[in-house]
Amino acid sequence: MTEQEQRGGRRRPPDGENGKKRTAENPNTPEITKENASFFMRGGFLYMKHPKDAEPVRAVLHRDFPFEFLWEYISVLDIDGYELAAIRKIDDFSGEEREMLVRELERKYYSPVIEKIYSVKERFGFSYWDAQTSAGRLTFTLQDTFKSMIRAGGGKLFLFDVDGNRFVIENVERLDRRSYKKIELYL
Repeated sequence: MTEQEQRGGRRRPPDGENGKKRTAENPNTPEITKENASFFMRGGFLYMKHPKDAEPVRAVLHRDFPFEFLWEYISVLDIDGYELAAIRKIDDFSGEEREMLVRELERKYYSPVIEKIYSVKERFGFSYWDAQTSAGRLTFTLQDTFKSMIRAGGGKLFLFDVDGNRFVIENVERLDRRSYKKIELYL
């Protein structure tokens, strides 16, 4: 058994035709459902059991469309980032397995929701935020504020701080008037 297999992964199969690596856009990526795969936790890590694999494989979930389809189009990767399969919809799974998949995605894509903004101060290309979030009152820093924000549909706004944390404003139009005024310049 190789070191990678001991860690829960498997060796990558040879690259596809013309040396191309398989990706989410590749129609040959197998789609998995509760009928042909199962998930379980071992030692705090997610594992997938698929009929084509002799042993369970340590799995990492990745959203292919993280801003639009939170619970659809999920890539299942091995620990080296190779795409093993794809989940079309998390709702295809049920019960404890579904909860486990949702929990893993929420852990990876942890994004406190900003409910109120107390202050935003700009200094030397950085903006310093003090906000009430779903995780409590937090302060964080954005570098180049305009580039650290991503607008999504429905007024949703994603912010990425200097430490790589993500924050979400579900709908900028629904912020209280004072909070909106503090970020209006950046919108």
